[in-house]
Amino acid sequence: MERNRIGDPTAPGNRSKSTESRTGGRPIMLPLKGMLVVAATLVALVAFGPVALAGSNQPFHLDKTCADDASEPLGYICTVQHSDFKWFPAGTEIRYLSEAGTVVQAAIEIGNGTTSGACTWSSDVDAICVFGPGTGRLSAFHLDVVVTASADQSVWYWDGTYSFGN
Repeated sequence: MERNRIGDPTAPGNRSKSTESRTGGRPIMLPLKGMLVVAATLVALVAFGPVALAGSNQPFHLDKTCADDASEPLGYICTVQHSDFKWFPAGTEIRYLSEAGTVVQAAIEIGNGTTSGACTWSSDVDAICVFGPGTGRLSAFHLDVVVTASADQSVWYWDGTYSFGN
């Protein structure tokens, strides 16, 4: 009568996949297959991550200050001081291109793309801005924000949502 010896990897019924792997058995492929599955998953997440966010609204916030600039079409330019959106870091400029009544056309340019939109003002300190698809990295970018200002109008706030895709 053969007894099953606990702790003896050579005893029948006590062989594990790791033991078989060390002994040259076929299960050596299981860990390799597992690593390939993990690698393929990581590649898919990197490649298709933006697609997974497509249409999914994400929170957006930035603070900006504005200064007179005679070389700009409307005589001023705004600069991002802080943003939760990594593609609009501090120093990103927001240009205002034209004005028709209460609607002001704006543009944001980053290193690898641009987007433009319209801000509709309901008062001197309140607006809604909508930016649509642009170019480059911002080709599928959508931004909807409410614009408000500090009491002295030295800092302007954009709060809303952004998404990539339709």
